[in-house]
Amino acid sequence: MTGRKRRLSASDAPESAKRVVTKVINLDEDEEESLESIIARIQAQEESEALARQLQEEWGGTAAPSTPDQSGSSTARDGFNGREVIEISDDEQMDDESLARKLAREWEALDNPSDLSASLATSSSSSSMGKAPAAREIDIPADRRLQMYRSLFIGEKKCQCGNLLESPRGHVVYSTEVPPPSLLFLLHAPCSNCKTNHCRGCFSVVPCHLSCKGKDKDGTCPVPTCCAEVRAIALFEALGGFDRQYIGERATSDSRARQAAAKARKTQVGTVGPGGTGYSTDLPYNRGRGRGRGAVETSRTSRSDALASHWDQIIVRALTTIMQFLPSPYDDSAHMYDMLPHASIEALLSLSQLPDLLGNLLRNDSVTDWIARSEVYHAMLALLRRMADCELTIEVLIGQRWEMSKSSGIEEWMWGDGEIVWETNRDSDKEGELIRAPPLYAHFKKLTKQCETFLAGASTMLETGQDQDTDEVTDTMVKATSLCGDIIAARDDIERAMTVMGKDASTVLHDPDVPHGDSKQTKGKGPDPDIALERKYIQECEHLAFQYVTLSQPRDNGIGLDYPSYNYAPQLQQTASATRNPKDRLHLIKELAVMATSLPAGVWVRVDEVRNDAIKIMIAGPEGTPYSGGLFEFDCFIPLEYPNRPPLMHLRTTGGGSVRFNPNLYNCGKVCLSLLGTWPGRPEEQWSSKSTLLQVLVSIQSMILVDLPYFNEPGFGMADPTNGASISYNRNIRKQTIRWAMIEWLKDEHQNGIWSDVIVSHFSIRNAKIRKCIQQWATEDPSVQKYNANGTSNFDGLASTLASLQTGGWAHSGSPLYTGYYQQPAATSRNTSDLLAKYDAGIQKIQQWTR
Repeated sequence: MTGRKRRLSASDAPESAKRVVTKVINLDEDEEESLESIIARIQAQEESEALARQLQEEWGGTAAPSTPDQSGSSTARDGFNGREVIEISDDEQMDDESLARKLAREWEALDNPSDLSASLATSSSSSSMGKAPAAREIDIPADRRLQMYRSLFIGEKKCQCGNLLESPRGHVVYSTEVPPPSLLFLLHAPCSNCKTNHCRGCFSVVPCHLSCKGKDKDGTCPVPTCCAEVRAIALFEALGGFDRQYIGERATSDSRARQAAAKARKTQVGTVGPGGTGYSTDLPYNRGRGRGRGAVETSRTSRSDALASHWDQIIVRALTTIMQFLPSPYDDSAHMYDMLPHASIEALLSLSQLPDLLGNLLRNDSVTDWIARSEVYHAMLALLRRMADCELTIEVLIGQRWEMSKSSGIEEWMWGDGEIVWETNRDSDKEGELIRAPPLYAHFKKLTKQCETFLAGASTMLETGQDQDTDEVTDTMVKATSLCGDIIAARDDIERAMTVMGKDASTVLHDPDVPHGDSKQTKGKGPDPDIALERKYIQECEHLAFQYVTLSQPRDNGIGLDYPSYNYAPQLQQTASATRNPKDRLHLIKELAVMATSLPAGVWVRVDEVRNDAIKIMIAGPEGTPYSGGLFEFDCFIPLEYPNRPPLMHLRTTGGGSVRFNPNLYNCGKVCLSLLGTWPGRPEEQWSSKSTLLQVLVSIQSMILVDLPYFNEPGFGMADPTNGASISYNRNIRKQTIRWAMIEWLKDEHQNGIWSDVIVSHFSIRNAKIRKCIQQWATEDPSVQKYNANGTSNFDGLASTLASLQTGGWAHSGSPLYTGYYQQPAATSRNTSDLLAKYDAGIQKIQQWTR
């Protein structure tokens, strides 16, 4: 809204108005006010308001705009001859006292030209104190927003004795005292000439000795609670001390990691063998392509444990100190600086390394690590909840950020001894644009989803808990549930604050890659629709990735539960009255919580809400493979001995047992993978107690559903895309994928199933891409549109290869290639179907599901 401007000069300003304003602002919030002083204060406010209205009426429409720089230079040069323009915006609901403070500050600056620039910076921000920066200000990087406040933090001040005092500079060291004495000392501005000490913020005289570190003779120091300016300075010094230690610790950690990596490379045992994906290398065939993954075990020495523990203590002290100097407007003893904090604090927080630390803690998906570092996480949560109390500080959590390329720390930058560099886009059409980072709130959402998943599993564990639960497990469970509850409560506080501010969570979590207003715009080019669709697909995958569902139904006789369409129902029945080891149960709950936010796009997991060991999994075929666009369903059972034994996996997408989709995926549902123990292999390729179900799922998606699955078979040599047998193999796989991994899911029988939301999301968002892929396959292989449903389901192109291998004498009845792979083709029928047309018909069906 356009602001109304009014002129104000020394000759126009009534003396009585100045006297009234001065009386208003000379108040000490900590002093007990008498009834007479309160009445006088109210009267002064009313007079000030009347004066403001009078001035507005007299000069409301005659002022010409002027910038702060122009106004400052003119006033400094000509004294009172220049006419200053004071802008009052309609949307700034400034109370009387704030207006009086503003006018008094400006008149004082006019009387003291040496402090003019600092006054202008303060005046320009006074109307927005306690308020979130406007959208146009948020689009400016934090270092540029802090420039106007630089004099407050490092500028010189003039003592009443005439001595010019430099801003003190020192290193804040986080000790056992919170806040540390080294920080409190820096909040003072002592004058060695007249032996007077001052508040470094407002430069008022304070009764502290020259070396005061927060404890005066009476045991208290008034400086830390003096004014909003000194609170901002305290925050700056606290962040500066934290940045210095954080950057140093990160450099040390990176150095240790490089040394460990170099040592690991020297002693690493090769895991890529010739036995084919998922197979051992100890068999007669040794020419296949292997894709193993070795397990690199790392152990912390007692020294590294001690260092990590010490660093966590520093983090706790730093977070606690920083929190103490943030606004607390809802506190019972809130001060004026809590209600009207200094406008620089949002930029201070954003420019420091604090958001980087918070992002790392919030991205941590290890529940075990949360519990081990519970003090750090509780300190972080206390800080986050304090930040949610103020409109300025909550912007650090929900506002857009920029990726930081390099930082020497906020203190070094402020004093001009270091730099902060933002990450820029190097693409030709977007070169120079600053790269957006997701808001911290986005990481917080994922963290709370893990907590909700953990609490759901923990509640089941507690309901079915047995007396043999050890004290250690019980203590761990109590700590974990308490911490998860606190994390969720902090999330709720942030979202309540967002609601008060009129912010919507969905808009806060919008795409961070949108360039800001100062960035170069790409002329003549709009956003790439393919990229937008892919982002939408990934977001939908994250949203639907993990859920607790009901896989069971009551038996006909009313006793017990049945698990239809679940391959391991007999195992569930056998273990119905068995008990899992308490530590193993806790391990499973933690693992499921991690999985809730760690699944790659195209992998979905559904866990039975009663039996957490009954799991169903859906994996989308990766693009660029003969499985592209298809959905492959697996049943998973977690045995009682897990994690000491691997999970059991069964492929359900087999065309009713008629199709073997891969050398590792049998038509009987068997999943052949060394990690699952279904095929012998090297020790590092086998399951261990540190392996996870997530590793299995990633292995299936990335190592089995590959572009050239023909060469997953042991003995078939190195991958060659021009190999005729491989080409024939892929063409057959493509047809079976369309028929059984696409069209089969587009039937109405799945509308109310556990995968209905996944089916709709997957095929709706990627419909155009999948259809284009099918068309391309049909162009290369016309039989796609002449699919013979009664024809052989095996790979005809391999028959001759198999025959030759048998002639060579090595293919035996135990070979995974031979077993269930080649059968005499059944009598073919002339009844064929167009798979592309069936796919289109199926898409029309699922479109009706959402209507």
